[in-house]
Amino acid sequence: MRQITPDVHVTEAPQRFMGLEVGTRMTVLSLKGGLLVHSPIAIDPAAIAHLGEPRWVIAPNLLHHLYVGPWAESGMEAWAPDGLQEKREDLSFTGVLRQGDPHPFGDEIEVLPTRSFSLTNELVLLHKPSKTLLVSDLVYNFPSSAPWTTRVAMRCMCGYPGCSTSLLERFGMNHKIAKEELSVIAGWDFDRIIMAHGEVLEHGGNKALRDAFAWLGAL
Repeated sequence: MRQITPDVHVTEAPQRFMGLEVGTRMTVLSLKGGLLVHSPIAIDPAAIAHLGEPRWVIAPNLLHHLYVGPWAESGMEAWAPDGLQEKREDLSFTGVLRQGDPHPFGDEIEVLPTRSFSLTNELVLLHKPSKTLLVSDLVYNFPSSAPWTTRVAMRCMCGYPGCSTSLLERFGMNHKIAKEELSVIAGWDFDRIIMAHGEVLEHGGNKALRDAFAWLGAL
């Protein structure tokens, strides 16, 4: 585990998607009520016990769910986006996070269950104390050290360099709903973005997010 702030830790692992090495990242937040695990990877849940009491695990979208099973089976509350229960009938989720519904994580967290991109139905989180935005596939931030095949493919998809979206979002999102949702997110108080793919963006995250979605118009 790598410490970002005293209450935010991350760990990374290799991950291939459509033949490309894109990597993946798990984030652990230390909250008043226990540990929240966002986008779990394939490690033993006991590996985070030294940080506190593991309490919640979030499969943050319809693509980031491969490794949630052992975490749910360890006794943690497992939360999912709309549609994942039907996709993963082998798992027993504590609940589904939908717009307008309360969430169980306490007042340190804001959650926006997005509806603009049916491929992902991503859950976007804000950790208020550290001003950190947590996303999975909403934006990417691949560095120059990423494999050349990944860089070339993502450049062709308008997802490289820097904090970017891809053509999947531009053509797959409902633009009207996306603009409403991104306006809410851009109105949150955050400076850092922790994304699943690419480097953590330590500063300037709010502006970077707005710039990544400039194709939607001003947020």
